[in-house]
Amino acid sequence: MGLKTLTLIHAALVFGLVAFGAVSYFYGVGFVGQFEVTGDLFIYLIPILAMLGYFGSKIIFKNRLAAIEASDTLSSKLSHYQSASIVKYAFIEGPAILAFFIFMGNGYTLYFSIAVCLVFYLAVQRPTKDKLIQDLNLSTKEQREL
Repeated sequence: MGLKTLTLIHAALVFGLVAFGAVSYFYGVGFVGQFEVTGDLFIYLIPILAMLGYFGSKIIFKNRLAAIEASDTLSSKLSHYQSASIVKYAFIEGPAILAFFIFMGNGYTLYFSIAVCLVFYLAVQRPTKDKLIQDLNLSTKEQREL
């Protein structure tokens, strides 16, 4: 598995979130103008999970990359990179799905806005050859093999 596979996985995750966002927008209760905070646990939970997903994705990704040895083979490095990237994407996608799902039920724009921000952030995380070279700190020889 290589960069093309990871790019395809990333595109499918982004497209899936966009589709679910569209479904939650068009088939949910719509945007609600009045906000009732009392008794709504999600008013705290969704922003906290979004922040945990954002920062957690960065931390986990960096930690997993730090575990890759410079002496590993290129295929091993790519495998570890793909695994780290998928975990990073999952940390972002989980809170976005939950926010869209809760928005569908109550229509609070805060949840929709948070989910859209997470979708944009996930879209920006698209794997590229340059990012891979930089993240893995590949040698010139490994860059040619790639």
